Amino acid sequence: MRLEAPAKLNLRLLVGPRRADGYHPLTTLMVALDGLADAVTVAPAEARRVSCPGIEGIEGPDNLAWRALDALEAEARRPLPCAVTIDKRIPAQAGLGGGSSDAAAALVGADRLHGLGLGPERLERVAARVGSDVPFFVRGGAQWAEGRGELLRPASVGPFAAVLARGDAGLSTGAVYAAFDRLPPPPPAVVAASCNRLSYGEVVAGSRNDLWGAALALAPGLGATARALAAAGADAVLLCGSGSCLAGLFPTRPDAETAAASLGLHGFCAVVEGPAAPA
Repeated sequence: MRLEAPAKLNLRLLVGPRRADGYHPLTTLMVALDGLADAVTVAPAEARRVSCPGIEGIEGPDNLAWRALDALEAEARRPLPCAVTIDKRIPAQAGLGGGSSDAAAALVGADRLHGLGLGPERLERVAARVGSDVPFFVRGGAQWAEGRGELLRPASVGPFAAVLARGDAGLSTGAVYAAFDRLPPPPPAVVAASCNRLSYGEVVAGSRNDLWGAALALAPGLGATARALAAAGADAVLLCGSGSCLAGLFPTRPDAETAAASLGLHGFCAVVEGPAAPA
């Protein structure tokens, strides 16, 4: 079976101080994106295989999808052999959640392939043992997330479009959080308490990413990309997750496509829409 593993965008990312366990408490509004996704194929096999054709260094046990299958086998208490093939389209170290999305697709695909019938809630619990963003990708759509990102509650977000842009260099999540810890804490923010539908204007007004300063300190070139997106008419410019991709927000896809055509930036660029409907 073939599954789409979509990219995500954090429309709001509030980061608290580092806890004793090494994690930072988060409050974030995440949406799955339509228009940028890895393709994950899960097929019967005599032994487990996880491959990413054309991509070195993220195959086999080095891939988060392998860890997802380990967790699923522990839940099922039996081997679940399958071959997972990942056609990568989401750039790595971009803050778009590609690895977590692939892991979630492997969980869903292997559950269906082996007829486990675990259901969304159990799959999300398994996903939480794999990585912070993996439960979100099992659920999809638009979600408020707290804790390490694994505590989810549904959100309702009106349609929007975005131009995603980044240079050639990625940013390590660990390095960005370490830089965040060296900077003064971000100012307090008011967090929307309800899950009522957020209009495009409310999304723009509430857009924020507390990791922006840390990412910019590590990669000053991000500033030029942010200024280019703003000059192209973006109503807001956001760092995607921990970077290094930036997102310029627009009300419609034609607006975003016009802006993308005017940028003239080198590196990765894509036009997406959100939120994508759950698979």
